[in-house]
Amino acid sequence: MATIYHPPWELRKRGQSDSHRHDKRLQEALRKNLKELIGEESIISSDGTQRIRIPIRYLDQYRFKYGIPGQHGVGHGPGILGDILWHPDKRPSGDGEAGDQPGEHGYEAEVDLETLTRMMLEELALPWLDAKPAARDLAEETYQFNDLRKKGAWSRLDKRTTLKNNARRNAMQGSKGVHDLTEDDLRFRVWDVRHEKVANAAVYCLMDWSGSMTTDKKFIAKAFFFWLVRFLRLKYQHVELVFIAHDTEAEFVTEKDFFGRSEGGGTRCSSAYKVALKHMQQHYPSARWNVYLFHFSDGDNEYADNAVCKGLIEALLQECQQLGYGEIPWASTTVSAASSLLQTLLQVHHPHFLTAVLRTKEDVQAALQAFLGAGVAAKSTTS
Repeated sequence: MATIYHPPWELRKRGQSDSHRHDKRLQEALRKNLKELIGEESIISSDGTQRIRIPIRYLDQYRFKYGIPGQHGVGHGPGILGDILWHPDKRPSGDGEAGDQPGEHGYEAEVDLETLTRMMLEELALPWLDAKPAARDLAEETYQFNDLRKKGAWSRLDKRTTLKNNARRNAMQGSKGVHDLTEDDLRFRVWDVRHEKVANAAVYCLMDWSGSMTTDKKFIAKAFFFWLVRFLRLKYQHVELVFIAHDTEAEFVTEKDFFGRSEGGGTRCSSAYKVALKHMQQHYPSARWNVYLFHFSDGDNEYADNAVCKGLIEALLQECQQLGYGEIPWASTTVSAASSLLQTLLQVHHPHFLTAVLRTKEDVQAALQAFLGAGVAAKSTTS
């Protein structure tokens, strides 16, 4: 009789252990490249279906060590523990020449965008925009078939159960097969209506399309909104996204146009705030919806319009769970300088109003954490 070999438990779970090690390395690589990935142009400009490559070092392989501790054996050289084998003052000649030692090798792991988004959420430690009171949740009706009855509509006939009943009855009567259906064989499905509360959110994305918003500035804004949209779609089962672009006038645009079009002209930020305020009051009342608004501009606004924007922000905060304003200044602007629009908006003191300054695409990560991170409802921040 053949003996069945059962490997030790530690060997049987080796595959799972290696998988965990790989996932850990992948997370480490993501952490190391997070800022670059968030601002990666090929990802931001993609349709969301591509796979992203993340560089990872090869895992160390298991290997044997020969010899007995404290004794020389196979593979051991001269010397004892603590001997200095090399000293920087006695380095060999040949500085600047090509090296002769192997370097660190690696490979690029491919992950889909949804997996990358989930990993980023874990790494950024975002609270997913905390759920609001039940009054702001939608009661969704769901239908579940959980019972069978002998009477019902023919459209709900459970054919499988009906045929089984017929075959069973015929077998008990000594006649195998499915034949001679009777009313006793029929079974109809019956469902229950369940009301489940689901998170309900509306998010307004506002972006300055004026002539002063250069390609680089728009890319920073688009990078923020790109990840924001994906984070929210993972968080909420029901999320309504509203895209508004403006120069001196504001207009509703599709998601594709929001990320793809370019415009010009002057800047009047109040035009976007007016359109958004009117729209959310009509379609997304705060009593039933979790409403969020995020606006990005370079702050190059008409000076007379700044006070109007401040009043509209205060009105919007009565409707929104959170309102974030991100400013992308000119590269030549000093770190301490703020636009006249930002200086005016900073006079709004509200726990749900947040601001951030983004000078490069590497600042997108900090803006996401400032607007969506833990404790964002507690204070306004600038960077």
